[in-house]
Amino acid sequence: MGLSSSHEKLSLFLRALVSSHLKSIATSAPTQASPAQAVAVLTLDASGRITLANATARQLWQAGETELIGEAFPHLFFFEVTSREPDWVEAQWEVLLAAALGQTVTLTAQPHESAHREVSVRLETIPGTDAPCYFAHVMPSDTPAPAQAAAVPDELAGLAVLAKKSSLGFFDLNFKDRQIYYSTGWKKILGFTEHELANTYDTWLKLLHPDDSAAAPDQAAKKTGTGARPFSLEFRMQHRRGRYLWIQSCGVQIFGDGGELERVAGIHLDITERKEQEEAALASEERLHGLAHDGPLGVFDLDFAQNRFWLSPAWQGLLGYAKDEMMDAAEAFRSALPPAEVVNGLESFFLARHPGETTYLEPGRLRHKNGSFISVLLGACRQFSTRGELQRVIGFHLTRPAHAPAPAAGDVPLPSVLLTEALSALAEAVLVTSAEGEILSLNAKAAQLIGCAPESALGQPVGKVFQLVRRDLSTAEDAFDRVLAAVEPLGLTAEHALVTATGSEPLPIVWIARQSFDAAGRLQGFVFVFRNPDELTLSPDELIKTNRFESLGLLASGIAHDFNNLLTTILGGVSLAKDTRDYSALADSEKACLAAKSLTKQLLLFAKGGTNAKNVVAPADILNEAARIAAAGTTVEVSIDAPPEAAPVLVNRAQILQVFQNLVVNAVQAMQGEPGRKIQLRASNTAINEGQVPPLPAGNYVEFEIRDNGCGIAPENLQKIFDPFFTTKKHGTGLGLSTVLSIVQQHGGQIGVDSTVGEGTVFTVFLPPAASAPEVEARHAPTLRFGTGRVLYMDDDPKICELTGKMLTSLEYKYDVAHTGEEAIAFYRRYLNVGRPYDAVILDLTVIGGLGGEETFKELRELDPDVRAIVASGYDNDAMAKRFLDLGFCGYLTKPYRVTDLGKILKTVLG
Repeated sequence: MGLSSSHEKLSLFLRALVSSHLKSIATSAPTQASPAQAVAVLTLDASGRITLANATARQLWQAGETELIGEAFPHLFFFEVTSREPDWVEAQWEVLLAAALGQTVTLTAQPHESAHREVSVRLETIPGTDAPCYFAHVMPSDTPAPAQAAAVPDELAGLAVLAKKSSLGFFDLNFKDRQIYYSTGWKKILGFTEHELANTYDTWLKLLHPDDSAAAPDQAAKKTGTGARPFSLEFRMQHRRGRYLWIQSCGVQIFGDGGELERVAGIHLDITERKEQEEAALASEERLHGLAHDGPLGVFDLDFAQNRFWLSPAWQGLLGYAKDEMMDAAEAFRSALPPAEVVNGLESFFLARHPGETTYLEPGRLRHKNGSFISVLLGACRQFSTRGELQRVIGFHLTRPAHAPAPAAGDVPLPSVLLTEALSALAEAVLVTSAEGEILSLNAKAAQLIGCAPESALGQPVGKVFQLVRRDLSTAEDAFDRVLAAVEPLGLTAEHALVTATGSEPLPIVWIARQSFDAAGRLQGFVFVFRNPDELTLSPDELIKTNRFESLGLLASGIAHDFNNLLTTILGGVSLAKDTRDYSALADSEKACLAAKSLTKQLLLFAKGGTNAKNVVAPADILNEAARIAAAGTTVEVSIDAPPEAAPVLVNRAQILQVFQNLVVNAVQAMQGEPGRKIQLRASNTAINEGQVPPLPAGNYVEFEIRDNGCGIAPENLQKIFDPFFTTKKHGTGLGLSTVLSIVQQHGGQIGVDSTVGEGTVFTVFLPPAASAPEVEARHAPTLRFGTGRVLYMDDDPKICELTGKMLTSLEYKYDVAHTGEEAIAFYRRYLNVGRPYDAVILDLTVIGGLGGEETFKELRELDPDVRAIVASGYDNDAMAKRFLDLGFCGYLTKPYRVTDLGKILKTVLG
């Protein structure tokens, strides 16, 4: 494979520079001082922006190491009329380019501190680049021209800049005068600093791969007469870390009058990535060739958009055809399929299969040359246009063993014996019916719970065998009618008991059911799964997690109500500012944004459960956070009494919030729709005597009280409310209070309940006090606006990119924007290669259709171990932030963020 276009153009350009340089020195030894050193040399892009500047240029304009980079070239000079407007700067550059390109003009330079001085300016085009680029040669008019100036080619000044300041690997092996030179970039490619490698030819030979010794400059040279000869070689050299890199070496060899090699000079480029891609592609091609030509895999490529179709030799051979015997590939494929399946053509055949899936794998049949059908396993990957049109199908077929015939219509793909064994191994009872509700199959556990023989249930209506009543033995809706009317699969239901065939007392069960459809969307039947809850054991962690998801579902509407209120404040403030230029409400909008961010953080903490770590928390914080989410959107009045003297507690914040959110939700539901209802939350210190609250020992505790004036709990239910799966709610799971009890006991506490029907209920939670004060997050003063450095920002949302760009501009940072990880890596590699890596990189964690922040960071670390990266994420989670900081990120920026937040994180990372 040849060079990539970018490598090829760079090679041609640099080879031209090196060749020109060596032609000028082929007959003379290097001098101690070059006349070009008195000339300020800058490289400019097509718009006249400075990309490189030598030391003389920085000295002339009294600028720092990188201060001139990115500056508009016309800004370096004094003009009578000037402006910083983009259109004006563009016009200045066009006039300056027309006047100074290829000829010398006199201008007035304006250094940063000293007085203006006249200078001579000449521009030259840099050859071999995609977009026009230029060398700018600037010499003060009061500096006497060196006597040898005419003898030195002008391009040497630019070459000197590239050799010293860029990351390209320049080398000059002067065998005649025994002078060896490797640039800093040459050594950096191999992982070494300026002083870690000696400027000797032996250094080159030691780093060269043993198998590539023939590529050494003195070995690769062939006596071809005298003069200069260009070369381009690829070989391996050892990196400081021990691995070998692939290097492309381009340059010129100089031969003396006797044909002996006197000098070699050129550049090195790291092409390891390209070589690895080439080798991986070749290996993949060899593997595919082995499978598709000589192996059992029949490969096909049907390109409907381009009307190009291909079948591999193995595909043809598997169907009994010789290499050149088959007809047109598309017609051959169509004729090999069962005729009934391709009545409407190949495209319809592939569109009808597994709708909604890009790839699929299924058993099928293909017609052999002799007319018989053979069983195959068919895999396909489909490509669609933006309008959903099928464009291309790439896939394979593999013959199935003779004892595994292709399934015909109505056949069960899995042998019935294996299916029976699989269902019998389950601890859950499984019952399968037809679309009409007749029982087709039930496993041994189902037969045991129902109390019948499996064969006697087959063919019976499901309502006759799977007969349900409510747990209070009242009549319940028929299970089949319920699942038949359901729009979505039924969730876990714990309100029923199963009438057994033995005539014993109905057995309480938990059950779910769902409809089953085929690929065409036709109803095939129903599946019922049920179990005796006494046999259902959950670990404490599983119990907490199951209840957490149930609670989130109950809280969803209230949370949506609170979010809509916050969004109303935000949208109202923005619309006032936009439509009437009234900015008075923007402060309230900002506060609402921060409140929404805080609410999102609480939701994430509740949904994910936080970490296992415990923190010291004030009782008032617990009750306020619990009420904020649990009472969202309700009309019930909630009051909180938690005085500052109430002792803090050492708890898992997420779990203890779940306790009080469950209790508040239960209280809200007990009073739903009733006017004048109130919930009182209270926290105080208390002392417990021995035996007062079993099994707690005597001592000091923090007492939390959740009191409502709702309907109360019936006496017969009061002793069972903490039992798993006990519930009086129509759609409850009975896990809420059992989860509350489990969490409180894990924290060394206890919970009690007192209730009177018609008056209300009081839950009391006792927790041991913490030995230390609550942990208070320090408030940071708003950051001052500042900005020195260049930032690379990556996010796939164009609006966020645009907004963050304006923030960075207001903070006076220079920046580039990438929309995918691949773009970010390309940006970073481009500027790293010219010795100007970004000062900081901000990476969005999740990118649709490209590399995300974590994967991009790993790639950037390979390019530059010193990269300073910041995660930008909508997940405000301490555990996640710690994880990414442990991976090597320097900061964690939570969305949404303000200018001050962005400035603060950049200031922390950049120091």
